[in-house]
Amino acid sequence: MQTQSEIRKMLRAAGISPRRRRGQRFLIDRNLMGRLLELADVPENATVLEIGAGTGSLTEELLKVSGRVVAVEVDRRLAKLLRERLGERSKLELIITDALASKHALAPEVLKAAGARAYLVSNLPYAVATPVVVECLLSSWRAASRTEPGASLFERLTFTVQQEVAERIIAPPGGGGYGPVSVLVALLGAARCGPAVPASAFWPRPKVASRIVRIDFDAERAPFVPVDELLALLSAAFSQRRKQIGSLLHRKDLPHRREDLCAAFRTARIDPALRPQQVSPEGFCALARALVTARGSADRTA
Repeated sequence: MQTQSEIRKMLRAAGISPRRRRGQRFLIDRNLMGRLLELADVPENATVLEIGAGTGSLTEELLKVSGRVVAVEVDRRLAKLLRERLGERSKLELIITDALASKHALAPEVLKAAGARAYLVSNLPYAVATPVVVECLLSSWRAASRTEPGASLFERLTFTVQQEVAERIIAPPGGGGYGPVSVLVALLGAARCGPAVPASAFWPRPKVASRIVRIDFDAERAPFVPVDELLALLSAAFSQRRKQIGSLLHRKDLPHRREDLCAAFRTARIDPALRPQQVSPEGFCALARALVTARGSADRTA
């Protein structure tokens, strides 16, 4: 594992300085990197996806414990450095691209390289952390429910992320950070926080602390979660989180008839007077499922 002085020397020799706009921060605490690897618990024959490979400190450790590593790095300067250091390793596939094709999609070449099953282990750049986690879970759901050929199933996601984002990921109903990400994670997996990562564990030093998070995807639950309907419902509900969730009944921008929404609330046993942050993940899932059923009935009678 590379020390701060080793990373600085390496970058200086290559004429490179970290780019703040890309959120380039390198984990330099060996103990915490060890804890990240320990929590990831990658099987020796598994494929690992690492997003934001940087100078390859974590990459090198992952190559020791896994069957194959797909390292993604958007910065061509760092990718060149990484290729010079580790490019001859047969277990390494380096992809020079943005991991996200858009805010709501992983890059196709990343999914193709990850294959049918993989593990995500990353020191995630702050700017892309939330969409990467969400899209990995959605890809896993599509693979498990067989709704999209070529989707990758990520057995486990283990990553460092801002403390605030970590709190949103594991937030329970009623909590200040509870929102769409909290609901999705709770319905598709089991999340737990590992140790806190102080700002001093990174170079350059960020302004905020981070945390290691692990999410184990639950393939058995995936087919029973109507994700597409759920995402639209969460977006609508939490766009007005201060209003009662029953306000959805009066929204004209939703693709549901008012009577269908009323019936869905009754079926899901959700009190329309609740705020969105008071509705459990299971409640949102039940509401989405009821709306799918109502839409199917409306289509058959049309």
